[in-house]
Order: sequence, then C-alpha cells, then structure tokens
Amino acid sequence: MIETDEQMSLAQQCTQNLRRILLDARKVPSPRDYTRMAQPILLEIQQRDQEILEYLTKDLPQSIAS
Repeated sequence: MIETDEQMSLAQQCTQNLRRILLDARKVPSPRDYTRMAQPILLEIQQRDQEILEYLTKDLPQSIAS
C-alpha cells in the first residue's frame, strides 16, 4: 500500500521499468515464451497501477473517485 508521495514515485518508476522489460522481451522468437514470461510482470504492473490510483484518490469524495 502506498502511503507517501515518495512511495508513489517509486511505484511509478517500477512500473516504467517493468514496461521497458516487456518491450525488450517482445523481441523473443516465440510468442508462447513471451506470454509465459509476461504474465507475472503484467500482473505486477496492474497491481502497482491500482495502488497508485488508490493513493491518488484516497482523499477524494467517494462520488468523484468512482
């Protein structure tokens, strides 16, 4: 869970790094190999992006955050 601006910045840097890894990995010859390798990384990106969104909307009224 992200609790500070610094943690949010680190989470953003991490997702950027993971996206770069995936871009480089797309050069593998086999789409099946890429899919196997990418799945856990994509899940990690998705989870971190969700944490970032939760942090950015935590003080907003519920009707705006939804």
